[in-house]
Amino acid sequence: MKYMLLIYESPGTREFFSGEEGKDLMARVDAMMQELTESGELVGTAALAEPSNAKSVRAGDGAPTITDGPFIEAKEHFGGYLIVDCDLDRALDIAGRWPTTAAGGIEVRPLMHESGAEM
Repeated sequence: MKYMLLIYESPGTREFFSGEEGKDLMARVDAMMQELTESGELVGTAALAEPSNAKSVRAGDGAPTITDGPFIEAKEHFGGYLIVDCDLDRALDIAGRWPTTAAGGIEVRPLMHESGAEM
């Protein structure tokens, strides 16, 4: 089964990563990425640009309405994701061991098969 691990971050997390104190944290992220790559469980991953670069598209009166910035005011924002191919227990283990969980959180969701049978 494939799972998407949605990584949520607090404001300032990225600045912390790039600072001197964040080097240890990034080394731990790199080690986890190497573990998942070597085990063959990593399907894909990406970090997202800062929420200030986002656009929101909502249904409007006859035409979509496009606005700048984050989707909603929140203490955390969606910062990136991992897709892993493993069982649920392993996906939860990965999420629980992910080094940046303390700066936000991780949502673990199964990916639907193309047939949509999971609905």
